[in-house]
Amino acid sequence: MFKRIDHVGVAVRDLKAATDAFERVFGLSVAAQEEIEDQGLVAALVPTANVRFELMQPTNPESAVGRFIERRGEGIQHICFEVDDIREEIKTLQERGVQLIQGAPREGFVGEVEFIHPRAAHGVLTEIAQVTRRTPVEHDLKVHHITIATPDRDQAVADWSRSFGLKVNRMAERQDAPIITGWLDAGDAEVEFAQQTSEDGPLARAIATRGEGVYGIVLETDDAVALRDHIAGLGLRVIEDPEGGRVIRVVHPSDFFGTAILFNQR
Repeated sequence: MFKRIDHVGVAVRDLKAATDAFERVFGLSVAAQEEIEDQGLVAALVPTANVRFELMQPTNPESAVGRFIERRGEGIQHICFEVDDIREEIKTLQERGVQLIQGAPREGFVGEVEFIHPRAAHGVLTEIAQVTRRTPVEHDLKVHHITIATPDRDQAVADWSRSFGLKVNRMAERQDAPIITGWLDAGDAEVEFAQQTSEDGPLARAIATRGEGVYGIVLETDDAVALRDHIAGLGLRVIEDPEGGRVIRVVHPSDFFGTAILFNQR
């Protein structure tokens, strides 16, 4: 059973530029960094209060991360979930007919890992890890949820719940936009599947451009206005989207390594 989201893997061209930007923009610092030669990359873990970012720079253009950047540009490459026993989890996934990349664990940056093919996870390259590398941190910023754009919310929620053992928390419909959502429990964060119910809109455009998959990461902060002002003062674009009584603020992905980072008031 998937316990929680351990990290979000972001492919970048320049690791130093990315780690500097995460610290300058969000105050998030590198907790661990190393070169992983057999995977052709150098990686750094940058923790929030509950979920880590794994920033990955390819050292080999033919590596998985190198090919990802060549094909799609910088951005979110995978999501990693922690499991208690990776061998048992692999066995369970195989029994459920879930397509795996290797079929056996290997040593990764955070522990023993295996990957689930995006075809088995609605466009999301999904890693599972028996985590041995911990990076505790106290920080204001916390990942509230990860949004996955999908053309079929009901099917995506049913498949993830059945295949990965994630509890369905709720199904919802936004009152201010043609979007329906399904929310899955991922420990101290959630996974949101979001479907555009109109022919046009940001989710529909994302799927048309990049296909079904991760749309963005949503952070919570104690002072969203101060964070907005700080980010804007650095020259980054922040898009504001009213949602009921709240305002969702989005750092434009073109300004931040192809990654849509949303933040709202805790």
